[in-house]
Amino acid sequence: MHILIIIVVIVLIFFIPIPLSFHLYISKDKFYIKFYSLNLLSNEDGIIRNLINKKKLNKLEEKKTKKTIENNDDNDSSNKKVKSKEISLKKLYNNLIHNKFKPTLNFNSTTIYSLGDAANTAIAFGLLYNLNPLLLNIFSIIFKVKKYKNDFKPVFKDKILFELTLNSIITFNLAKIIYICFIILKSFNKNRRWISLYWDYYGW
Repeated sequence: MHILIIIVVIVLIFFIPIPLSFHLYISKDKFYIKFYSLNLLSNEDGIIRNLINKKKLNKLEEKKTKKTIENNDDNDSSNKKVKSKEISLKKLYNNLIHNKFKPTLNFNSTTIYSLGDAANTAIAFGLLYNLNPLLLNIFSIIFKVKKYKNDFKPVFKDKILFELTLNSIITFNLAKIIYICFIILKSFNKNRRWISLYWDYYGW
């Protein structure tokens, strides 16, 4: 009975959908990126900004430490051969585009803009809407796009105006994330042998 419960819990952990909600707002005087209601980054505050500021405080000490280590290793580095692994963008693209287990994306965006001239604003309206098929194709490489709405609202005023509001929800599960990680690993030109064998064994 306990084993059955453990199996059910593991299955739930791997396959239960996890929705992630992101909000982006950009204007002339303000911007923010939020994860649910958590402020990740804004023009005044945010978790990312605070982390960057903390890293800057320790930057000088880290540079001094790195210089000391590099000076000590200069003599030994000439005798060492470093094997580099380069990712193949073509392989990555093909692997992602044929992935049957993509995360789900709900995308909703509204852009309000003015170029300061009515004629230029009207021309830009047509050009911007032509971006939608391109953006949809790009999103479709990684995600299964469930909803896509990207509106452009021109404002015919004699001033420059730009305001972007974006709301998106990415739904995935742990199994899909692990599978995407294997896809990325397989896209390297030089992989470890066990990764290739494991991938070929399961027909991935």
